[in-house]
Amino acid sequence: MHIEPGQKPLKTRLRKELRQKRAAIDADLRVQWDALINQHLEAFATQHRWSLVAAYMAFDGEPDLLPVLSNLGQKGVKLALPVIQDAPAETHISMRAWSLGQDMVANHYGIAEPGGTEDIRLSDIDLVLVPLVGWDRAGGRLGMGAGYYDRLFQPCAGAAKPMRIGVGYEIQCLPEVPRDPWDIRLHGVITENGWHHCDARE
Repeated sequence: MHIEPGQKPLKTRLRKELRQKRAAIDADLRVQWDALINQHLEAFATQHRWSLVAAYMAFDGEPDLLPVLSNLGQKGVKLALPVIQDAPAETHISMRAWSLGQDMVANHYGIAEPGGTEDIRLSDIDLVLVPLVGWDRAGGRLGMGAGYYDRLFQPCAGAAKPMRIGVGYEIQCLPEVPRDPWDIRLHGVITENGWHHCDARE
């Protein structure tokens, strides 16, 4: 029986190329693009009455969302950040309550995480802002390769809540992201050019 090879070699090559492309963005241009992304998210937020939003701390050239998160927190929106949880079977992430200015600890990747706050159930989160390396207009997402977000979203893959919104730049858009059966699609992506609706259905 013929078995189709997995997408790992192609994903690895694309991941390297896209990370290099993202790292090469001019510093002034990055500031402009990040400001636009924050503005688009702010406008998107005014259309919804979110109670709880999960986001991320920018790493490896990802768009910095601290301005919009600060604004949401000041408006009474509860916030959460991912925390890496080491488990005997498989390392995974959970979402933990976070507020601007609280003490943070670095995980083994060097990414800041909130410490000493309660874990948040995924079903209680309205929106998850998801970092990415690559994306396509059908909701395909290429991450860093550890599979944390795919495992996180697996129990609610077919649900509308939480809304899964990727955050990235237009230069990270691919004609088609190579996809494995365990990859979970995004409901949408926000870039410096605005909002892209994606069909997250399987």
